[in-house]
Amino acid sequence: MKRIASVGIILILVGLISACSAQALSVSDVWARPGTADNNSAVYFVIDNPTAADDVLLSASATVAQAVELHESMMDGDVMKMVPQENVPVPAREQVQFKQGGLHVMLIGLTQDLNPGDHFTVNLNFENAGEMALDVEVREP
Repeated sequence: MKRIASVGIILILVGLISACSAQALSVSDVWARPGTADNNSAVYFVIDNPTAADDVLLSASATVAQAVELHESMMDGDVMKMVPQENVPVPAREQVQFKQGGLHVMLIGLTQDLNPGDHFTVNLNFENAGEMALDVEVREP
């Protein structure tokens, strides 16, 4: 009887661990625009938050740029502006898209050329999910 109870408890724990891991915040379709040293580039991706809890993207970092900022492009009359974002909310059970003409991670003052096919790392820092390292592929828009 003890053995059956132990097996049951183990199965319940495995199920709970599997359910928790399936509910983690994830980032997909990660890419960056090509750029030359001393100029700028941008990183795009999709954040998927299937969890029941809101999260917040607090910051991003990368060694390929002198500065890394969260930005949003928006029209102001006939002029496209890039507005720095202090943070980006990631609501529960929703996706947030970082795309051309919208939210993006701005790489300011590239420390190296970024050519199509190159890869580098960007670290995202979330309020709840913590730090997430992304492999970024450089590709043409």
